Amino acid sequence: MIVGSFLSPALTFTIAAILLLVSIVSFVLFIKINRRNKKIFDTRLMEYNHIVERIKQQEEEKAKLNKKPAPERRPAVVEKKPVAEVKPAPAKNTGRNIADAPRRIQFMAPNGASYDVPMFDSLTIGSDPNSDLFVDNPTVAKAQCKILYSGGKYMIEDLGSEDGTYVDGNRVPTNSTIEVKTGVLQMGKVTFFMTIG
Repeated sequence: MIVGSFLSPALTFTIAAILLLVSIVSFVLFIKINRRNKKIFDTRLMEYNHIVERIKQQEEEKAKLNKKPAPERRPAVVEKKPVAEVKPAPAKNTGRNIADAPRRIQFMAPNGASYDVPMFDSLTIGSDPNSDLFVDNPTVAKAQCKILYSGGKYMIEDLGSEDGTYVDGNRVPTNSTIEVKTGVLQMGKVTFFMTIG
């Protein structure tokens, strides 16, 4: 009011109109940003569901080639028996305490079981009990793969497994590293959703 008394009515009306216009533009931008974020989330969810479906199709095709019936689809309930018995291996004799590990990677099985695994500079996965992540399943190689942390990035390498290691449906090269992010990890008949970082 005090400022308005010093300004002409036309100037006061112009300032009020500008403030109203700024408010409307801000509101429209806010709505657009929210819609864009929702669209990104929906797209990622669709991609994840597509990857899981593609992995199931690959397993069914392998079963047909081996002249075995495709695994029957079970209802989405938590099974009593886990997909694989997975547990962090005992701390290696390195003088480092596992509790002090600067990084952790979470592996979630289709039945809902979750495994939070500590990591220093690298993490080995396999059916060898001395692996950092021991996967007790006959379709997983003793030394299946390794995840490394270098230069702020997580890299994965297949260690020469017979059936290969797949991330989001793409085969990981043997003895060569590629960058890996949160996604679906498949080793033999064992599948996990891997959360990194």
